[in-house]
Amino acid sequence: MNDYITTDEVASFLRIKSRKVYDLVSKDEIPYKKVMGKLLFSKKELDDWLNANKKVEKAFKLPSVMLGSHDPLLEESLKRSNCGIAISFDGSKQGLIRMNNFEGIAAGLHIFEEEEEWNINSVKKQLMNKDVVLMEWAKRSKGLVFKKNKTDITSINDLKNLNFANRQKGTGTEIYLDYLFKKNNLTKNDLKFIKTYYTETDAVMSVYEGETDATFGLKSEAMKFDLNFVELVKERFDIVLDKSAYFEENFQILMKYCNSGEFNSLMKKFPGYDLSEFGKFHYVS
Repeated sequence: MNDYITTDEVASFLRIKSRKVYDLVSKDEIPYKKVMGKLLFSKKELDDWLNANKKVEKAFKLPSVMLGSHDPLLEESLKRSNCGIAISFDGSKQGLIRMNNFEGIAAGLHIFEEEEEWNINSVKKQLMNKDVVLMEWAKRSKGLVFKKNKTDITSINDLKNLNFANRQKGTGTEIYLDYLFKKNNLTKNDLKFIKTYYTETDAVMSVYEGETDATFGLKSEAMKFDLNFVELVKERFDIVLDKSAYFEENFQILMKYCNSGEFNSLMKKFPGYDLSEFGKFHYVS
């Protein structure tokens, strides 16, 4: 029975939810067999079915959306390249959940893991039944961002009792902050979390506008608003991407842009970024 796959495997293959497979079966719109009450699907028959009906294949294409964590350079590149990939940033963990639900072709991630690793175990765990690649976007300088009159801030321990710009739960920023708090014997009660911000830019802007005293953010954003910056980590920001989408036109337009002179000029406006290993695959399922 090696030539047959299960309902869940068909769902993953077609990039749809399992309940949609059951719906297709109930309408006899997909080839299947029942063996001892269990649904099984022939790989060859599925391939023949897709080849015979290109409209069906088109209907199962993932929406061309970039999910996951916000990165200012990635956002600007998506817009300038005119690649046609829409943006829906809402945090690293939420990006993995939404990719698992077939809501986009890719997600930005910067999830700190044990032993100074980034993203790989999270992708393996959350997208175990998906055909994906984990591609490096950039290494980013990240740390404490604060106004220049706050000259007494040199480490995370100096943030006690300050108004701090928080990020939403499930972001890579929140995950690394939790690690730093634990490492320095701090709790979130030691800081005054004023408000939750949903992008790197918004969090840093809150410091610039005086709404908060400090945040944990990118060097590039701190420099943009002429704020002080103390680096705490060089994090790796990756893009987890559907394998087939990697070769499709939209993503290839983005890749072509990222190898252009215009992109090289754009990079200079983002201090603290290291793109020396841009495009490197750290995991292939």
